[in-house]
Amino acid sequence: MADAALKPVLSRWRAAAPLIASALFALLIAVCTAPASAKIRCKGIFQVNKTGLVSTQICRDRQIARVARSYGWRVSDAEVRNNPLKKVEICQAMGGDTRLQGACGAYGPQNLW
Repeated sequence: MADAALKPVLSRWRAAAPLIASALFALLIAVCTAPASAKIRCKGIFQVNKTGLVSTQICRDRQIARVARSYGWRVSDAEVRNNPLKKVEICQAMGGDTRLQGACGAYGPQNLW
């Protein structure tokens, strides 16, 4: 008699199993594909990471663009990063600014001659 009572319950579970599995799979995908916060944070020419500050090219380029914008130049971070001549132009024009000493390196005005 107990077997007869369980048959309808088991058949409902078997019918709902693919739906439950699909819902759990969708939930798993939603949780696993959440965007990671991989934004690069810079402090001057240094990238901030869990072990401290590291000098990186992307942060140096951002610093060059930031200083250029403070002087009124219309330049984006990507433009400085992707166009080496723009970086040289900015560094030679305002390389005397102390904020650019580490970022400009050999492109500064003191290295022209």
